[in-house]
Amino acid sequence: MEPEPRKLPLRFYEIDLLRFLAALSVVLYHYTYRGYMADHYSPVPFVGIGRVTKYGYLGVELFFIISGYVVLLSAQGKTVRQFFLSRVTRLYPAFWAACTLTFLVERLWGPSAAGAPVAAGLHPTAGQYLANMTMLHGFFGAPDLDTAYWTLTIEIAFYFVVSLLIAFRLLRHLDLVLLLWLLYVDLAGAAPVASPFAYLFFPQYAPYFIAGMLFFRLQQPQGRTWLRYVLLAVAFLLALRSSVARAGDVAAYFHDPTAWQVGVGAVAAFFLIFYLVAFRKISLGRFPWLARLGALTYPLYLIHGNIGFVAFHRLGPFVNKYALLGGALAGALAAAYAIHTLVEKRLSKQLGTHVNAWLTRLDQGAEETILSKPAERLSTASQPPASPRAAR
Repeated sequence: MEPEPRKLPLRFYEIDLLRFLAALSVVLYHYTYRGYMADHYSPVPFVGIGRVTKYGYLGVELFFIISGYVVLLSAQGKTVRQFFLSRVTRLYPAFWAACTLTFLVERLWGPSAAGAPVAAGLHPTAGQYLANMTMLHGFFGAPDLDTAYWTLTIEIAFYFVVSLLIAFRLLRHLDLVLLLWLLYVDLAGAAPVASPFAYLFFPQYAPYFIAGMLFFRLQQPQGRTWLRYVLLAVAFLLALRSSVARAGDVAAYFHDPTAWQVGVGAVAAFFLIFYLVAFRKISLGRFPWLARLGALTYPLYLIHGNIGFVAFHRLGPFVNKYALLGGALAGALAAAYAIHTLVEKRLSKQLGTHVNAWLTRLDQGAEETILSKPAERLSTASQPPASPRAAR
């Protein structure tokens, strides 16, 4: 068993910057391409810049590499309970705020079907809202309240996998686990698979998470083994395969040619940049303000989508589209800042305290139940047998 990595920096500002750029690329992709090209989410076309921003969907792949790295880092030395608490307090406060705000905006100011065609996703039901508030809606087939929420299902599946690794003490055998996982990904193929097993191990996107985990393990000199380099190379090849397949899916969905070469080049760039960051070939430590950008990333990702589309429907006929785009982006950033400062900073610790207390009560209740059973059996055994008359 190898020693755990030590003396890691508290924060990599390079990852904060990568997070923000990934989120920004997704925002521009939604506003300038996805919204207009399918499902009537936006009536405003951006034909010129859309030729470039159409590839902003690749920001999700970068997010998944970052998640593999950061989540494995956060799992070090934690119990399942501690890991669960860290994920709940990290994800739910901002998500509940963004989900509620999105629902209210859509219900109060959502565009009317009497005008231009409007996406059904901009008219959510109360049941859809309640299902989304659990963040588990994707596992039960409930539609996303916002177009960006689909990735949360994959993230939660990844957290579940990591919690299993912690529970069964498999982090010490992580190389073997990743090897088996990559074999499954290779056999499953790059196309989406509808099965419970695929929901758990998400073969279409797993290479990105696995790569992030390997970059974390490789960043320390004692962790740089030939097996991990081989696993990283395999993850890279499988990520390229997934990227090519996804480019085909995107082209088919939007009925618009999508160059798979762009996706391959982007994924290769992601791996190269992460190598440079993990091996400390580049460092942005002198720019601590990047942490503020990183803090905005998650709420920005959650809040920008359908609220922005409502604004495009409402204001598109009256406002210059580029001014509207700038205003929507500024509004999304302002809302993300408000969620971070007013919700995440203030409520995350309180939520953690309440969830921890609830888990403690569950533990105590389970312990009392277990201890009471031997006493019940002993009490039953000490009673005299019933007479035949009483038995009748």
